[in-house]
Amino acid sequence: MALSRNNIFRNILCYLLCLFTFHSYSAELLFVTEHSPPYQYLNKSGNIDGLTAEIVHAALAQTPLKYKLKIYPWSRAFMMAKETANTCIFLMSRDEPREKHFQWIAPLIKTNDYFVGLANRTDININNIEDVKKYKVAVIKDDRTHHELLKLGFIENKNLFIINNSNSMLKLLTTLKHIDLILADTINVNYRAKFHDLNPDTFKVYMKWNPVPIDLYLACNLNTPKNVITSLSQAIETIKNNGIYDKIITKWQSK
Repeated sequence: MALSRNNIFRNILCYLLCLFTFHSYSAELLFVTEHSPPYQYLNKSGNIDGLTAEIVHAALAQTPLKYKLKIYPWSRAFMMAKETANTCIFLMSRDEPREKHFQWIAPLIKTNDYFVGLANRTDININNIEDVKKYKVAVIKDDRTHHELLKLGFIENKNLFIINNSNSMLKLLTTLKHIDLILADTINVNYRAKFHDLNPDTFKVYMKWNPVPIDLYLACNLNTPKNVITSLSQAIETIKNNGIYDKIITKWQSK
């Protein structure tokens, strides 16, 4: 009788474990990101396209996971991933304030930050961050650049201006006289200029900010099941090992 009860108990545990695993995989995941060509953006067909969007799709194709991919302003996407279970976000830098709020899957790409302004500005002369403080810089709300510049002594509404939508970064330079510089990846600048029918030669890189490239990650909400996290991590490792990742990078570098 004792053996029979043990068998029943093991069967129940197995059933519950299988049921939990099934529900963990069957729950639909939400992947959120911002408009940031060429990495991710809405194409002319209204679909999300781009280098990292393609990487995410390729990785998820290696898994049984169901998912949706949505584009929002960065601040909203960040809060959704931070507060909502089964929600993941990319591309996000990994730093100490953010570390404890997410499960970090893997870096997807590396980036560099540059102070960019209009090419016809003859009055901008910067060699270091203290020089930059003499000008007015626009950054995305809750982006790492926002918080890093605050740490360096920039003051909001004095020499630091916060915007919600990355779509308007370059337009700020061309339309608002009180904005002198933006902080952006030069790859972003070239693609965003073309995306908005602007001439890339209108803009000039004045100074590189970070000394070494910054890893940008895929990360998920803390309440996302561990088996989902493991599946995502293994999937990204798989496409990096089997050549799919490199093919995607090469494809977008040639555009």
